Amino acid sequence: AAAEAAATFGAGSGAVRTIAGTMTLHEALEAELARFKGTEAVLTFQSGFTANTGVIPVVTGEADLIVSDSLNHASIIDGMRLSKAPRLVYPHADVEALRGLSSSELRALGRLDEAVGCFGRALALHPDNRRARTELAISLLMRGELETGFAAYETRKRLPETPAPDFSQPAWDGGPIDGKRILLYPEQGLTDVLLFVRFARELKRRGAIVLVLCQALLRDLLQTVDFIDVVVAEGERLPEFDLHASLVSLPHLCHVDFEALSPEPPYLKAPVDSRIKLGSLDKARLRVGIYWAPMPGQPQDRQRSAPFPQFLALAGDPELLMFSLQGGVHQKDIQQFGAGGLVHDVGRGIFDFAEAATALSQLDLLISIDAPVAHLSAAMGVPTWVLLPSISDWRWRLGGTRAPWYPSARLFQQPKAGDWAAVVREIGRQLDQWAVRHG
Repeated sequence: AAAEAAATFGAGSGAVRTIAGTMTLHEALEAELARFKGTEAVLTFQSGFTANTGVIPVVTGEADLIVSDSLNHASIIDGMRLSKAPRLVYPHADVEALRGLSSSELRALGRLDEAVGCFGRALALHPDNRRARTELAISLLMRGELETGFAAYETRKRLPETPAPDFSQPAWDGGPIDGKRILLYPEQGLTDVLLFVRFARELKRRGAIVLVLCQALLRDLLQTVDFIDVVVAEGERLPEFDLHASLVSLPHLCHVDFEALSPEPPYLKAPVDSRIKLGSLDKARLRVGIYWAPMPGQPQDRQRSAPFPQFLALAGDPELLMFSLQGGVHQKDIQQFGAGGLVHDVGRGIFDFAEAATALSQLDLLISIDAPVAHLSAAMGVPTWVLLPSISDWRWRLGGTRAPWYPSARLFQQPKAGDWAAVVREIGRQLDQWAVRHG
């Protein structure tokens, strides 16, 4: 019965198995246990569970599959990380809906080749599936296939959650732009403006007059960029323009040569005049900035945040002067952990990204989680060490120590989910060596 009800996609240990129909969770579990009986793939579960828990907890061994009674992504992924299970079983789910869901979970576990295969099979059945194509694009970008990934990522514009620009002027299609006034707008968050505004340089080379619409926090910073002609903050009156484009679409529309990115000079800089001045100590040879928690409500903030006490393991060296650029509620961590004598709180006096850039320009090194300040620092050419969770955002790719966008950035990724201690230990070793070379 289980074989007749099952639909299997892919082959080998990485296949995604879904069970459709009306069988109960207990019936599905019994069927699967019977199918695997006598094999080396032994499932051991806690004695009690409920249908609402999402994933049956695995107690011992590396199970061959996990049974889920819901589509709770977080529970499924946590369960797979716990058991290292290569397959998923859903007793009640719609098979077609699960093609994209299971692929997303595989990507969230870092199994990109399997995720790409699953998305590909879903698109073979439903070529117009916008969600699957967008998720495929993210998987390709994480694999470093930037040209193909950005082309596929244009499908995101057709998703309901992607805001549609309310402009009467036409969207730029990548054609000739000499003498045209083009408005670049922020489609997503601060990070994407900091990252993708670099490609406005190419529009300027082609003879365009470049206008950038941005969040108010970025206005003064972007006014220092030499290839931007006009900067407008959200809420301000827009000047006249001929064409518009999302900043996130520029890599695709400009047909960027990603191999030529590294030689480009830094494109963001601090304003000439600023009230932000970092102090100094006679014994301190190097100034190091730290940033450990995203602003509340940011996507995946729990996974990206590193506990402040972990950073304290890097403090205390009299030759290193440590400054916090942390903003928001986590500024209080410094006093809460009694670290006022070890970490100087600069973040309390920073109110926009121009002021943050001024602080960064006075540092020798920034050590930060994945946050907009890390992108700002790297875009300025400041040596930037980025702490990443085991599965990082696609903008940093997956694996490796370098990002394609930022020559001055170095990536430190968790060896396993939640293991910040290993990351900080490695940073500590590298910091000792770095201080010797640069002191």
